[in-house]
Amino acid sequence: MKKLFSILLVIQVISIHQTRAQCDPATPQQNAAYEKVVKELQNQFRKNPPAGNWQVFDERHSLGKLELSDEYGKIFRICGDRYDLSFLQASAASQQKARADSAKAIGDTITQQQRSFVMSTDSIYKESDPNRTTDLAQSTVDINVEMNAGNYRVEEPISNRFAASYKTIPVDGAPLALQIILKPNDAGIAARPETVVLLGNWKNNLQKNPRGDKLYHYSYKKGGTLIENMIVTIKAPLDVASEIVKKIDWRALSNTLTK
Repeated sequence: MKKLFSILLVIQVISIHQTRAQCDPATPQQNAAYEKVVKELQNQFRKNPPAGNWQVFDERHSLGKLELSDEYGKIFRICGDRYDLSFLQASAASQQKARADSAKAIGDTITQQQRSFVMSTDSIYKESDPNRTTDLAQSTVDINVEMNAGNYRVEEPISNRFAASYKTIPVDGAPLALQIILKPNDAGIAARPETVVLLGNWKNNLQKNPRGDKLYHYSYKKGGTLIENMIVTIKAPLDVASEIVKKIDWRALSNTLTK
């Protein structure tokens, strides 16, 4: 009976989130604002890969088909107001393509779905083979950009996100940037580094709420109907992330935001 109750509770929670997490059609003005931001992201990141034999492996955005997340939908990012780019070194890209082609040939839908995950480095850090995990972590760069976020959570106990260490770092043209080493969690994801650059009206105002979240809170000037902020998360070894950060014109990206 308890098991049945738990299942029903989970179904109810999912149903509530699905009801609340609606995607709203973008207005022409919102589409134009999103297009301006994404085109500059492409201009900066696609043209500035790390030094060495890196290539664009995957890119995800919603140009031409933008739907905006409401405040609940942003928990799951089911709508399109974000941008994601993955670089792989050439040898790793060949291996990933061969793996995806093989999965398609034998009907392995799980491996095929991994190819489309937005947070693809999370699956990399869950690899069961420690040697493969190390190799992939060194040969993969994921750049995930969230737009119009109300908070940036350094730690979030409810999602089992904890930091082994974190510190602010100086980035020219950005009001706030962080270097974070995340702890391994009980879902099997190993420790991993993240370099985060926040653009917009962010303040160095780290807070801790009663749930144990450690977060930076964003104060909107225009109400967030257009794009007022970006959180750029670079999932890569710290030296590679540092190289990318130095190559990017953060002021040019900041200038695309609604002031």
